[in-house]
Amino acid sequence: TSQGTKRLLFSEGKTATLKDLLLQVKDLTGIPTEKQQLLFQDPKTRKKKDVALLPSLDVTLTQMGLSKGDVLHLIEDSTTRAKPNPKPKPKKEQVEASSSSSTKAKKGPHMTFKAFTKISGLPVIPDYSAHLYNRTHQRTTSSYAPNVHWKLQRYRHTDIFSFSSPTILEKFYKNSIPEIKSKLSRMGIMFGRYVEDINPLEHQNTTDNLNREKKWDFDANGVRADVFAIYEPPQEAMETGARFITDPNQDTVRGMAEAMGLEPVGLIIAKAKADLDPKGFQTYITGKELVSLARLQNVFVDDNNFSRFACVVLEHSEMIEPVGLAASDIACALVKDDLLDVYKGKPFMLTCKTPEGCDPSDMPQFHIPKDNDQSGGTMQAKEKIPPGKPFPIDFLTVKVIVSQSRGGFSLFKHSDFPAFGSLRQLKTYMQRHQHEGFNAKFSDFNLLLSLPELFGDKDAETAIDIAQHIGAGEEFSEGLSKKLNDWFIQKQLF
Repeated sequence: TSQGTKRLLFSEGKTATLKDLLLQVKDLTGIPTEKQQLLFQDPKTRKKKDVALLPSLDVTLTQMGLSKGDVLHLIEDSTTRAKPNPKPKPKKEQVEASSSSSTKAKKGPHMTFKAFTKISGLPVIPDYSAHLYNRTHQRTTSSYAPNVHWKLQRYRHTDIFSFSSPTILEKFYKNSIPEIKSKLSRMGIMFGRYVEDINPLEHQNTTDNLNREKKWDFDANGVRADVFAIYEPPQEAMETGARFITDPNQDTVRGMAEAMGLEPVGLIIAKAKADLDPKGFQTYITGKELVSLARLQNVFVDDNNFSRFACVVLEHSEMIEPVGLAASDIACALVKDDLLDVYKGKPFMLTCKTPEGCDPSDMPQFHIPKDNDQSGGTMQAKEKIPPGKPFPIDFLTVKVIVSQSRGGFSLFKHSDFPAFGSLRQLKTYMQRHQHEGFNAKFSDFNLLLSLPELFGDKDAETAIDIAQHIGAGEEFSEGLSKKLNDWFIQKQLF
């Protein structure tokens, strides 16, 4: 580029594609993928070739003839200019000698929950029901419901979603194509594991409401949700957001997932891309979907009633870039006490409502920043929202990073068995994988969920045993292998 050479890195053993390459170039240069003009040397003709002439974005770098050390050329003009490499900031003298050699963290809109609690302690989330439904005869200032002054939440409970394999998202997106073509949305539940995301930074700079820099010494480790599978419950597809309906297999799914060492870590939504908002408000999650997310977050909570459950949104486009987010703690509190409602005709907005049995004079007052002002501070212009008036939901969301696992492992080898498939489908599946061992054959999330029904109540323990072995990555024991051999012969699955 005009700013010098920039290095692209790809994990060993991963089949990187042209799509992966373009996304990395976008991250390094700031140029959108559709506006990039990249030239590479064709190994056959030894001439420079434009990547735009390639037939598909799924072509691998190996098929393009690219290998380690090859150079690509980015053509730039007045409209597509690579951003310059950031200049190192001059070092400031440290007040304390003990912190002089420590690394500073980058300032961002969100910090880890662990970092926030070290600075301010546990956040205090109001319980509105205590003020709205338990009214005393003699009112005092503290007996009224606290007002809502919305601003961006400065911490998040889950910092990153990491997908062990791109096929997890690809399969869910493929299953959602019929709904997307009809401009509807489809939802699923992501199953995975929460792990501590190690952050070696010992210092993180934050600012107060007056943008005065403060320095804090703390361990800023975050939380990463490793996603291994997606379950698609029965649902009703709608334009403003799908709705889960009664799932007869809910207990089976939770039980088998627990045996694998997995838990629900988030909601995933696939949908058609909406038009951009003229004022810059978000249009990737509707008010109805945010309320559904907040309800789920209120179900999956820890001992302190905080939730690490979050959401990933896939919008239909030529190049899909997942968006991660969570409902803020104040949004979860308002939904729990039934103070938020969807607004008809404006899908990306919500409205505050007075619950049945509450006096309107007891309702908290809602104040939101004017014109999508995200600057914060005491001088930020606010607007009072009366009950029934719509407002944007941007200040009720928290951004979460979405990435593909680097150097991680995929818990499941296969993903081609249908959800709660029949014995006949199992026979076809086993014939397709007949040359594999039992561990590989049963390494399919949907197959494991189907085992309790396929085995029946008498062999329910066998289904749990298989799930535990797969979840722990252990070889099947002799006794378990013998049971499966006998069952395969009985059901004529060989």
